Amino acid sequence: MTDSNSLPTEIYKETSSLGRLLIKPVDKATAKEMIVKNHYSHKWNDGGFGVYNFGIFRADEPDRCLGVAVYGYMKNPKARIFTHPNPKAWMCELNRMWIDDELGHNAESILIAASIKLLRRLDPDLVAVQSFADGRLGCGTIYKAANFQYYGFHLTKFLRNRRSGEMVHEQIFTNSTSPSGFLRANVGMLIGDFEVFHVKTYRYIYALDKRFRCVKPQQPYPAYDKGMEATEWKRDRSKMIERCVGILTKMAADSV
Repeated sequence: MTDSNSLPTEIYKETSSLGRLLIKPVDKATAKEMIVKNHYSHKWNDGGFGVYNFGIFRADEPDRCLGVAVYGYMKNPKARIFTHPNPKAWMCELNRMWIDDELGHNAESILIAASIKLLRRLDPDLVAVQSFADGRLGCGTIYKAANFQYYGFHLTKFLRNRRSGEMVHEQIFTNSTSPSGFLRANVGMLIGDFEVFHVKTYRYIYALDKRFRCVKPQQPYPAYDKGMEATEWKRDRSKMIERCVGILTKMAADSV
């Protein structure tokens, strides 16, 4: 399989422990199905995920996908956190990755390295890959192994529903793009359904072009850390109620 420039868009990798592997593009529907079913988040953002999707296979079973790496737009695509002389230059995010335990952990590094090579071939305007490590799981050791550079962490709020145990990102409580989800989350918070935690979110970037410059300072790789810390989220309850009532009123009017 080749692109318009006749560059191969699939990579074969010989390994001593995993055998001969194949990494190649897969369609968005396949990637979404695998992520929603198997990734710990079970979530997919239709607006930003899946610009490029790559699957990993055993070479002798090229139709049995054993994992995917999903690359898409940054959460805030207008944020200019880098400079580059190409006015069309852009940076994508490694949004999601999942690999069947059948292949083992080494397959993660293989899939990342191969998919980055394929990204270079597929999109000359793509100059860097950004990814974030969820501090609940670790500090991003896999990115260090893949030669990503580290650019520090920020604290993110995650909330756990006391009734269901589900963990949700703070964004659902402030972004009303999905009105029903916004209402459910905020009503739940108002009645005390949620515990709030701070989680470190670690930023890693892999430059695809030597002219790429991140405006943030590169930092030494972090010491291993994992977990989350209980915290409080002070919000104006009256404003929350007012906004919920407004959204509910509009939804009710629109459904008539």
